[in-house]
Amino acid sequence: MKLKARIVRYADDFVVLCGGKVDPPLATVRRVLDRLDLTLNESKTRIVDARRESFTFLGFEIRVSKSWRSGKSYPHVCPAPKSLAKIKERIKQQTDRRLTPVPLGDVVKNMNASLRGWVGYFHYRNSSKVLDKVKTQAEQRLRTHLMKRHKIQDRGTALQRFPRQKLYANYGLYKVPVTAGWKTAHASV
Repeated sequence: MKLKARIVRYADDFVVLCGGKVDPPLATVRRVLDRLDLTLNESKTRIVDARRESFTFLGFEIRVSKSWRSGKSYPHVCPAPKSLAKIKERIKQQTDRRLTPVPLGDVVKNMNASLRGWVGYFHYRNSSKVLDKVKTQAEQRLRTHLMKRHKIQDRGTALQRFPRQKLYANYGLYKVPVTAGWKTAHASV
Protein backbone atom coordinates (compact mmCIF):
# COMPACT_ATOMS: atom_id res chain seq x y z
CA MET A 1 0.00 0.00 0.00
CA LYS A 2 2.97 2.28 -0.67
CA LEU A 3 0.87 4.27 -3.14
CA LYS A 4 -2.28 4.22 -0.96
CA ALA A 5 -4.09 2.60 -3.87
CA ARG A 6 -5.98 -0.58 -4.52
CA ILE A 7 -6.94 -2.11 -7.84
CA VAL A 8 -10.32 -3.76 -8.39
CA ARG A 9 -10.59 -5.63 -11.66
CA TYR A 10 -12.87 -7.87 -13.63
CA ALA A 11 -11.49 -9.35 -16.87
CA ASP A 12 -10.09 -6.35 -18.76
CA ASP A 13 -11.95 -3.67 -16.76
CA PHE A 14 -10.47 -2.20 -13.63
CA VAL A 15 -10.72 0.67 -11.17
CA VAL A 16 -7.89 2.03 -9.10
CA LEU A 17 -9.09 3.32 -5.73
CA CYS A 18 -6.70 5.90 -4.31
CA GLY A 19 -6.47 7.13 -0.76
CA GLY A 20 -3.84 9.71 -1.63
CA LYS A 21 -2.53 11.38 -4.77
CA VAL A 22 -3.73 10.06 -8.13
CA ASP A 23 -0.65 10.64 -10.30
CA PRO A 24 1.72 7.98 -8.85
CA PRO A 25 -0.80 5.09 -9.14
CA LEU A 26 -1.79 6.23 -12.65
CA ALA A 27 1.85 6.31 -13.72
CA THR A 28 2.31 2.81 -12.27
CA VAL A 29 -0.71 1.49 -14.19
CA ARG A 30 0.64 2.98 -17.43
CA ARG A 31 4.11 1.49 -16.77
CA VAL A 32 2.69 -2.00 -16.08
CA LEU A 33 0.45 -1.88 -19.16
CA ASP A 34 3.37 -0.69 -21.29
CA ARG A 35 5.47 -3.66 -20.10
CA LEU A 36 2.59 -5.93 -21.15
CA ASP A 37 2.49 -4.21 -24.55
CA LEU A 38 -0.97 -2.80 -23.76
CA THR A 39 -2.26 0.76 -23.68
CA LEU A 40 -4.74 2.46 -21.40
CA ASN A 41 -7.95 3.40 -23.19
CA GLU A 42 -7.82 7.14 -22.59
CA SER A 43 -11.42 7.69 -23.72
CA LYS A 44 -12.68 5.36 -20.97
CA THR A 45 -10.21 6.56 -18.34
CA ARG A 46 -11.54 9.08 -15.83
CA ILE A 47 -10.28 10.47 -12.58
CA VAL A 48 -13.17 10.88 -10.17
CA ASP A 49 -13.37 12.08 -6.59
CA ALA A 50 -16.00 9.60 -5.38
CA ARG A 51 -16.73 11.82 -2.38
CA ARG A 52 -18.11 14.44 -4.78
CA GLU A 53 -19.40 12.49 -7.80
CA SER A 54 -20.27 8.96 -8.77
CA PHE A 55 -18.71 6.62 -11.30
CA THR A 56 -19.97 3.52 -13.05
CA PHE A 57 -18.14 0.20 -12.99
CA LEU A 58 -19.54 -3.07 -14.36
CA GLY A 59 -23.08 -1.67 -14.40
CA PHE A 60 -22.97 -0.37 -10.83
CA GLU A 61 -22.99 3.27 -9.80
CA ILE A 62 -20.50 3.87 -7.00
CA ARG A 63 -20.14 6.94 -4.81
CA VAL A 64 -19.39 7.86 -1.24
CA SER A 65 -22.48 8.86 0.74
CA LYS A 66 -23.17 9.84 4.31
CA SER A 67 -25.40 7.70 6.48
CA TRP A 68 -28.48 9.54 7.66
CA ARG A 69 -28.32 7.48 10.87
CA SER A 70 -24.72 7.83 11.94
CA GLY A 71 -23.44 10.63 9.69
CA LYS A 72 -20.48 8.41 8.71
CA SER A 73 -19.34 8.02 5.12
CA TYR A 74 -19.88 4.71 3.35
CA PRO A 75 -19.51 3.37 -0.21
CA HIS A 76 -22.94 3.56 -1.87
CA VAL A 77 -23.15 0.83 -4.53
CA CYS A 78 -26.31 0.37 -6.61
CA PRO A 79 -27.31 -0.49 -10.18
CA ALA A 80 -26.49 2.38 -12.55
CA PRO A 81 -29.37 4.24 -14.22
CA LYS A 82 -28.31 2.76 -17.57
CA SER A 83 -28.60 -0.77 -16.11
CA LEU A 84 -32.09 0.01 -14.82
CA ALA A 85 -33.11 1.43 -18.20
CA LYS A 86 -31.88 -1.73 -19.97
CA ILE A 87 -33.93 -4.14 -17.85
CA LYS A 88 -37.00 -1.91 -18.11
CA GLU A 89 -36.66 -1.86 -21.89
CA ARG A 90 -36.18 -5.64 -22.00
CA ILE A 91 -39.34 -6.18 -19.91
CA LYS A 92 -41.22 -3.80 -22.20
CA GLN A 93 -40.10 -5.75 -25.28
CA GLN A 94 -41.04 -9.06 -23.66
CA THR A 95 -44.58 -7.84 -22.95
CA ASP A 96 -45.14 -6.00 -26.23
CA ARG A 97 -48.69 -6.07 -27.59
CA ARG A 98 -47.44 -7.95 -30.67
CA LEU A 99 -46.74 -10.90 -28.37
CA THR A 100 -50.39 -11.44 -27.39
CA PRO A 101 -50.65 -14.46 -29.76
CA VAL A 102 -47.68 -16.07 -27.97
CA PRO A 103 -48.75 -18.41 -25.14
CA LEU A 104 -48.88 -16.46 -21.88
CA GLY A 105 -46.71 -19.05 -20.15
CA ASP A 106 -43.91 -18.35 -22.64
CA VAL A 107 -44.20 -14.58 -22.15
CA VAL A 108 -43.97 -14.95 -18.36
CA LYS A 109 -41.15 -17.51 -18.66
CA ASN A 110 -39.06 -15.08 -20.75
CA MET A 111 -39.78 -12.23 -18.35
CA ASN A 112 -38.82 -14.39 -15.37
CA ALA A 113 -35.54 -15.47 -16.98
CA SER A 114 -34.58 -11.82 -17.59
CA LEU A 115 -35.65 -10.74 -14.11
CA ARG A 116 -33.80 -13.59 -12.37
CA GLY A 117 -30.61 -12.90 -14.30
CA TRP A 118 -30.72 -9.17 -13.64
CA VAL A 119 -31.55 -9.62 -9.94
CA GLY A 120 -28.85 -12.28 -9.57
CA TYR A 121 -26.24 -9.79 -10.76
CA PHE A 122 -27.53 -6.55 -9.16
CA HIS A 123 -29.00 -7.86 -5.87
CA TYR A 124 -26.29 -6.18 -3.85
CA ARG A 125 -25.66 -3.45 -1.27
CA ASN A 126 -27.81 -0.34 -1.75
CA SER A 127 -30.04 -1.73 -4.49
CA SER A 128 -33.41 -1.80 -2.70
CA LYS A 129 -34.92 1.28 -4.37
CA VAL A 130 -33.83 0.15 -7.84
CA LEU A 131 -35.09 -3.40 -7.21
CA ASP A 132 -38.46 -1.95 -6.20
CA LYS A 133 -38.58 -0.01 -9.50
CA VAL A 134 -37.86 -3.21 -11.46
CA LYS A 135 -40.53 -5.12 -9.52
CA THR A 136 -43.09 -2.36 -10.17
CA GLN A 137 -42.18 -2.26 -13.87
CA ALA A 138 -42.58 -6.03 -14.20
CA GLU A 139 -46.00 -5.95 -12.51
CA GLN A 140 -47.23 -3.02 -14.59
CA ARG A 141 -46.00 -4.46 -17.87
CA LEU A 142 -47.50 -7.90 -17.24
CA ARG A 143 -50.81 -6.27 -16.24
CA THR A 144 -50.74 -4.12 -19.41
CA HIS A 145 -50.00 -7.24 -21.47
CA LEU A 146 -52.95 -9.02 -19.86
CA MET A 147 -55.16 -6.00 -20.61
CA LYS A 148 -54.26 -6.25 -24.32
CA ARG A 149 -54.71 -10.02 -24.29
CA HIS A 150 -58.17 -9.77 -22.69
CA LYS A 151 -59.18 -6.54 -24.50
CA ILE A 152 -59.63 -4.56 -21.28
CA GLN A 153 -59.53 -0.79 -21.83
CA ASP A 154 -59.87 0.51 -18.26
CA ARG A 155 -56.83 0.40 -15.96
CA GLY A 156 -59.06 0.31 -12.86
CA THR A 157 -60.80 -2.80 -14.16
CA ALA A 158 -57.40 -4.33 -14.92
CA LEU A 159 -56.20 -3.64 -11.37
CA GLN A 160 -59.27 -5.41 -9.98
CA ARG A 161 -59.04 -8.32 -12.39
CA PHE A 162 -55.24 -8.71 -12.21
CA PRO A 163 -54.17 -7.60 -8.72
CA ARG A 164 -50.54 -7.96 -7.66
CA GLN A 165 -51.15 -11.23 -5.77
CA LYS A 166 -52.75 -12.81 -8.84
CA LEU A 167 -49.78 -11.89 -11.05
CA TYR A 168 -47.60 -14.04 -8.79
CA ALA A 169 -49.98 -16.82 -7.72
CA ASN A 170 -51.92 -17.39 -10.95
CA TYR A 171 -49.50 -16.29 -13.67
CA GLY A 172 -46.20 -17.26 -12.04
CA LEU A 173 -44.41 -13.92 -12.28
CA TYR A 174 -41.02 -13.97 -10.54
CA LYS A 175 -41.22 -11.83 -7.41
CA VAL A 176 -38.27 -9.46 -7.45
CA PRO A 177 -36.86 -9.15 -3.92
CA VAL A 178 -36.72 -5.53 -2.80
CA THR A 179 -34.02 -5.82 -0.15
CA ALA A 180 -30.41 -6.60 -0.95
CA GLY A 181 -29.54 -10.22 -0.32
CA TRP A 182 -25.87 -9.72 0.44
CA LYS A 183 -23.98 -6.74 1.75
CA THR A 184 -20.32 -7.19 0.87
CA ALA A 185 -18.17 -8.54 -1.89
CA HIS A 186 -14.84 -10.21 -1.37
CA ALA A 187 -12.11 -10.15 -3.96
CA SER A 188 -9.26 -12.60 -3.83
CA VAL A 189 -5.96 -10.78 -3.38
